[in-house]
Amino acid sequence: MDRLIVDGYNMIFAWPELAALKDTKLEDARDQLISILADYSAMNRQQITVVFDSHRRTDGEASNERVAGVQVVFSGPKTSADHVIERLVFGARSGDDVTVATSDGLQRDYALGRGVKTVSATVLKGQIDAVLQQRNRQIGDGKARSDISRRLEDRLDPETRERLDQLRRGQAPEK
Repeated sequence: MDRLIVDGYNMIFAWPELAALKDTKLEDARDQLISILADYSAMNRQQITVVFDSHRRTDGEASNERVAGVQVVFSGPKTSADHVIERLVFGARSGDDVTVATSDGLQRDYALGRGVKTVSATVLKGQIDAVLQQRNRQIGDGKARSDISRRLEDRLDPETRERLDQLRRGQAPEK
């Protein structure tokens, strides 16, 4: 299975809608990023791990939990998200299809040196936007088909529809 490792704060600071949100409340920006990644993961069946520095949290403790299908890792007080990402890259097996999403040059160089693909924050945002737009179009198309099939007119036999049409036009229906 494909695996995507995301440098969480790197995305928050690089994506305009999350950067604006973090200025109000950083926790909301984190939650929004996790929600976006969960939608993306569900659409492309990719295992996603997002890593954040703990020093930006109120409790600052390390944690590792699954939220809406996304593995969310906080680094802990004595380590950085970069270090956690490096450990995850180091632990990747040779047959694993792993990608690291960050615009941090050192992290990208390390991942590439270990044979792991990288994408920048901007490229990841473009990929996610494309997948989610496709999903929204599919949902819209499905809704339109569903709305059409629910119309009473579409469920009537032709004879009944013709009689009702005659009534609508003020004509006496033929018997």
